[in-house]
Amino acid sequence: MKKRLAIVLLMASCGVAQAATEASSEAESYIAGLCTITGEQRAVGESQEEYVQKLKDMISRGSAPSAVNKPEFNQDEAEKVADAYMKLPDEVKKNNLNNADACKKATLEQYQKAE
Repeated sequence: MKKRLAIVLLMASCGVAQAATEASSEAESYIAGLCTITGEQRAVGESQEEYVQKLKDMISRGSAPSAVNKPEFNQDEAEKVADAYMKLPDEVKKNNLNNADACKKATLEQYQKAE
């Protein structure tokens, strides 16, 4: 009985760890997309809703209409990423326009603070 319980708990913990990893990679994907969007625009100051919509558009354009496994857009995760970006100081956002890696790092740090 104890072995069965241990196996069930082990399987459940593996599932939770996998879900956490997936959420993290999803957030990182949205952060990379947001930094690409803002770098291409060369401007800051859009609303959170506008950034989320642009991420949604970017994800939908990135998959072929006939694709079997289309990526699902996670609205909540995209909103968290956009919120993290919005909380960055304007000076940091402006400095990050020319440096996608710095943008990703700063946004990821802000995102992790919120969690």
